[in-house]
Amino acid sequence: MNYESIASIYAANEAVRRRLFARLENLNDAQQTFRPADDAWSIAEIMEHLSIIEKNMVQLMGMLLAKTESAAAAANVGAHDAADASPAGGARPFQPFSMDALIDTVKDKKLTAPEQMRPGGQISLADSLAALQATRAAIESLRPRLEAADLSVAAYPHPFWGDLNLAQWLAFIGLHEGRHLKQVERLMAVPGFGSTTES
Repeated sequence: MNYESIASIYAANEAVRRRLFARLENLNDAQQTFRPADDAWSIAEIMEHLSIIEKNMVQLMGMLLAKTESAAAAANVGAHDAADASPAGGARPFQPFSMDALIDTVKDKKLTAPEQMRPGGQISLADSLAALQATRAAIESLRPRLEAADLSVAAYPHPFWGDLNLAQWLAFIGLHEGRHLKQVERLMAVPGFGSTTES
């Protein structure tokens, strides 16, 4: 998928979020906590993991934005030519990009989340969904700043893909959620999903 603008990233992320939340409607307790194997995550745990990740994304994006804005402010102070200085609040050029090549490197792999990103299994599905709604609102609140920033300035390493810039991290949110949406759908297709008589 090609991202042509900040708006296109937000739209792609929101589309995944709608599909995911729609899949989770009307699940009973047994379905929310069903595990096909002892070492597998339940749907409640998958969503807890997503809530942990997205909370961290809010913090990471805030940090990268602060670095980007600080660098832009320093550059503008030193600029003598008005053409070199971007007006406050003005939109910066967006560099279109794709994450397809990165996705291809992990699409058939079982990845292990870092310990601090793993679910503890004590959070209800409802609480994780509420947390995800709160963090998504926080990400939406960053949108004006993201649209005014040069998102290629600051980067932070992803555990599997190496350095990602701000635009790539924003896209990662939806891509990661989409990967776990597929995991949820596979789990729902397991024979005996949510059966109260499972062994």
